[in-house]
Amino acid sequence: MTLRQTELTILRIAQGYQLSQALYVAAELGVADALDGGPFGVDQLAASVEARPDGLRRVLRALIAAGVFTELDDGRIALDDTARELQSDAPGRTRDVVLNFGEEMYRAFGEMLHTVRTGETAFDVLYGKPLFEYYASHPEAEASGSARMRARSLPVIQELAALGLGAGASTVTDVGGGIGTVITALLQADDDLRGVLYERPTVASLARVHLAEHGVDARCEVVEGDFFSEVPEGADLYLLKSVLHDWDDERCHTILQNCRAAMHDGARLAIVEFVLPDTMASDPSLLPGALLDLIMLTYVGGRERTESEFAQLLQEAGLRLDRLTPLEAGPSVLEAVVA
Repeated sequence: MTLRQTELTILRIAQGYQLSQALYVAAELGVADALDGGPFGVDQLAASVEARPDGLRRVLRALIAAGVFTELDDGRIALDDTARELQSDAPGRTRDVVLNFGEEMYRAFGEMLHTVRTGETAFDVLYGKPLFEYYASHPEAEASGSARMRARSLPVIQELAALGLGAGASTVTDVGGGIGTVITALLQADDDLRGVLYERPTVASLARVHLAEHGVDARCEVVEGDFFSEVPEGADLYLLKSVLHDWDDERCHTILQNCRAAMHDGARLAIVEFVLPDTMASDPSLLPGALLDLIMLTYVGGRERTESEFAQLLQEAGLRLDRLTPLEAGPSVLEAVVA
């Protein structure tokens, strides 16, 4: 008796965590980097990544079945195109995402049931404090989170630059701009544009390094602060990328009010977030946004939103949604002006 397609679908979803942790193990051990001069036998490979051969062989067996890595007829393990994405210098930095997904976030997802039952964010319960407070005392976790955000931003930044968001602006302020991935792309696309990156002190130090490495530090001031208290004044364009989804409506209202207070009448605000549909459908293109919403539910305590929910938040802060532009990479750009 064979399993029906519906059963296979359920089982594939149910076993997803098993495969994701196998992928995490390979990424953490650096297997793809170790195979760069390969192929190698499992014993040799295990020695190079400081793992036990039997356990490594079994992890790789599952990944090979899933289409990551390949096994030759003589038993040696080799890279395939998919496995190359796990190398530390791969252009998409996918390894950074896998590593971050496999650590604190993985554990938080194990407590999703508690969150759904009680409303308490799983991460807060597990680690005794909210994510960003945890980051303040765990710089390695902060660096991992920043690396994930940078990797997830890479497919988006070129589209943002091509949109000409900075057109007509002399200064752009990236509010909660992380290490500066987005503002770097905007500055590189427009030599006349100047920038301000506004971040918490622990991230600001990482941003200074990133901006200098990409040659835009002379045109971008890094300002340390808290967007719940204030936002720097004077920019023509304000940018909030992947910020609002971290927070509940009340705190989003505070962030937007502070942006509004900093904006002159002709300034614009660009919000880059996934926009959920009012009615969900069985559509693979909607899955990234829906899964990101689960990350917000269990890991951060925020949420993804619909267009009407964004419009309401903006209206309450004295702003008006002027235009929404979907990006091929998945998120959308919601441009707002002073109401």
